[in-house]
Amino acid sequence: MSIKHQRLVEQVIDHLRQQIQTKVYPVGSRLPPEPQLMAQLGVGRSTIREAIRALAHEGLLEVRQGDGTYVRTVTTTEPLAVRLRQARVQEVHEVRRALELEIVALAASRRSDHDLEIMRQWLTARTTALEDGDVTVALEADIELHCAIARATQNEMLSDLYRIFAVTLRDALGVLWDVASPSRADHSHADLVAAIEAGDAERAVAVTRQILAHHEATIYRSINGE
Repeated sequence: MSIKHQRLVEQVIDHLRQQIQTKVYPVGSRLPPEPQLMAQLGVGRSTIREAIRALAHEGLLEVRQGDGTYVRTVTTTEPLAVRLRQARVQEVHEVRRALELEIVALAASRRSDHDLEIMRQWLTARTTALEDGDVTVALEADIELHCAIARATQNEMLSDLYRIFAVTLRDALGVLWDVASPSRADHSHADLVAAIEAGDAERAVAVTRQILAHHEATIYRSINGE
């Protein structure tokens, strides 16, 4: 899944959410069929489906197989993605720890060859960007690598939850990387992918703990002004 594709997904999510909240699509109404949404928004079928799935998990939409997608509610509280964007870096890190330790263990036992191929692509993109000193591209690749690992769990709900969370994680990591960007000599992410490829859940969790510990140290230094 490309960076460009995921940005399109987020744009479609924001557009549909706004249409629901402004009652262009009122509660109980059915969204236009996929081909019509594709034509209106100028995006592909996979983008529409991913956006609808995310909004269904937020509780805004209900997908009725063989019937269509209906507006379920207009939430009076901020959606999950918005609340996550406003979270503090330390809180984001705590959520990340809870998610990723479980995710990497499941990915190690369930990943497919295709999953591994996508992971390697993003790992290469991350490494190359760091070598070129392009932190922005490296950060995008880092996020997509972890999203690919989440998809490798074969648990759609967990994968979708992580994808929503990743929007906020990108912002939090951007803050941390401003303080201490990753070293080009750091091979922890390569070690993580290798552990998942080997089906070694214990090793994957151990490497993830190392990655998280590094970020915890950065957060601690930032909070204490060191």
